[in-house]
Amino acid sequence: MGHGDAPRMGRWAQMRAAEKFPDGLLERAAELGAVTDRSVRVWLRQPGASVGEGTLTIERRELVRARVELDAERDWTAALDLTLDAPAPGATFQVEVAGEVRAGRLTPSPGERVGLTFGFGSCNRPFELIDGAIRYHDAAGIYDAFRADMERARASLLLLIGDQLYSDALEPVSVRAGYLSDPDWLPSIEETVRAYREITRGYFNVPGFRRLRERFPTLAIWDDHDIFDNWGSRKEVSALDRRMFEAAARVYAEYQGSRNPGPLRDAPPFHYTYQYGDVGFFVLDTRGLRDWNSGQMLGEQQWRDLIAYLDGPESAEIATLFLVSSVPIGHVARWMVELFEHLPGGFGDSVRDRWSAQAYRAQRDELLSRLLDWQRARPGRQAIILSGDVHVAASHTIRPARGSGKIDQFTSSAFTTPPDAYTRFSNILAARGANLFEPDWRIERHFICYANNAGLVRLTPLERGGHAVEFLVRAWDRQRQRLRTAARRIVTPEDDG
Repeated sequence: MGHGDAPRMGRWAQMRAAEKFPDGLLERAAELGAVTDRSVRVWLRQPGASVGEGTLTIERRELVRARVELDAERDWTAALDLTLDAPAPGATFQVEVAGEVRAGRLTPSPGERVGLTFGFGSCNRPFELIDGAIRYHDAAGIYDAFRADMERARASLLLLIGDQLYSDALEPVSVRAGYLSDPDWLPSIEETVRAYREITRGYFNVPGFRRLRERFPTLAIWDDHDIFDNWGSRKEVSALDRRMFEAAARVYAEYQGSRNPGPLRDAPPFHYTYQYGDVGFFVLDTRGLRDWNSGQMLGEQQWRDLIAYLDGPESAEIATLFLVSSVPIGHVARWMVELFEHLPGGFGDSVRDRWSAQAYRAQRDELLSRLLDWQRARPGRQAIILSGDVHVAASHTIRPARGSGKIDQFTSSAFTTPPDAYTRFSNILAARGANLFEPDWRIERHFICYANNAGLVRLTPLERGGHAVEFLVRAWDRQRQRLRTAARRIVTPEDDG
């Protein structure tokens, strides 16, 4: 250990004390991940156990027992898959894992015409500093209220689409602040992984947030604060930056990515697909390979997988497709990005983080064009973008400047990140002149909501095919400590917006 190591190690030893977070750190846990018409994935953490075991009961008949190895190398986390011999679409189930019981319903068969209700949102930062101590602020109640909302709506799924933790936001537990004061000292990967594991466990142990995840099958994708602010859009990247990214990716895979459908991945890109009857989801990883300097957003493999999905048999039976992009595609005006993206510092980093940045614009245009081509290939189809990141809720429609078609975008952000004057000002400025210097697209904003919020989406099958899709913004009233509907929008394949 070098001379500079001792103060930093000492600081992290203090940070690792559970009392730094109001309710300590997440320990033993069992939460539902991806559910299909024949399987249930359970994310679990059992410190000290060598094996995690579970049972799947369908309509009171125990049909499956399974086990998965656990070890300290993955911080005692694992994904336990409980798979039936044959599909049982729509059947109610119970799983018992780690002494906990979780219940739900298997999905309909792929391609079956269905209705669906799900919740989504982003940006989990329910903490504030009071006299140097971390305490909950008055938006933290949104989680239990939204869980009740989803229960009343009989929701089937929760999507967490970025910034499930803020690794760099609060000085007492900021991974970045814990290392930056000594620029000549590079922490080991083991030490950095420990730091990310502990801050993840602190944020994931927020009681209401935890109860929400335990109640509904939950899928996730990361964004910059799961790593650190504006990762991938900074002009300069240090050895410490790369070390932090490497550690954050490993911990994301352990605590979030292993809930998602498909094979487990230990390294990015972490994109995935999910299907519920004739409703599909393609969840982009816009962080894992992002590099503003080289102009890369998604990377070659993710592009190939997206194109193959849009052209292949899986999406052929889908009527409504949700493309999840943690950062909105239509939100920040192109003129603003062109004017400010070369500035140094945090503001320039934030501007470069947009899809309309010069480095990413061609990929944005190709992505939108391919979504429109997919829609036009069959009557009744529509593609909708789900996004977060920007600390407002909003609805936009994106249309080609020439030709027909449209893509709607629903944004829900932030669950609990405190609103401030800068956020309001930057969102007002960013949206002005949305089509200035934008030759190929026409972007229309239908509403914007600045309160803490969560999104509720309800799909209803139409007789003529496809779905009517309703987006409700459930905004948090801090004074009355309750949710209200702040905005509502319904779109259909033929809707003119």
